[in-house]
Amino acid sequence: MARAFESVLRKAQNATQNRLHLFAATDQIKGFALAYLGQIDDRVPSAPSDLIRREEVFEYPTDFGAMETEDIGRLAKRGEQLTRALVAYYCPEL
Repeated sequence: MARAFESVLRKAQNATQNRLHLFAATDQIKGFALAYLGQIDDRVPSAPSDLIRREEVFEYPTDFGAMETEDIGRLAKRGEQLTRALVAYYCPEL
């Protein structure tokens, strides 16, 4: 069951990414940046010096249990850092 779910999820994500690229190529959107918490740190262009490291958040459980305030802050900060870095590099006009 897990493999089937992962396969469907992967296909849905791939279709969504393809649609985003199509929208950008046909000027339906100005651009986009896909930031995800598991992104490899060395591949983040112009990463801030205080970037929350991938290892600090990548294996955070997704069991819907209560989250510690510190964990929420770390996850949110990495998401914001990645988004800002990617948009500034790939879509500075946005």
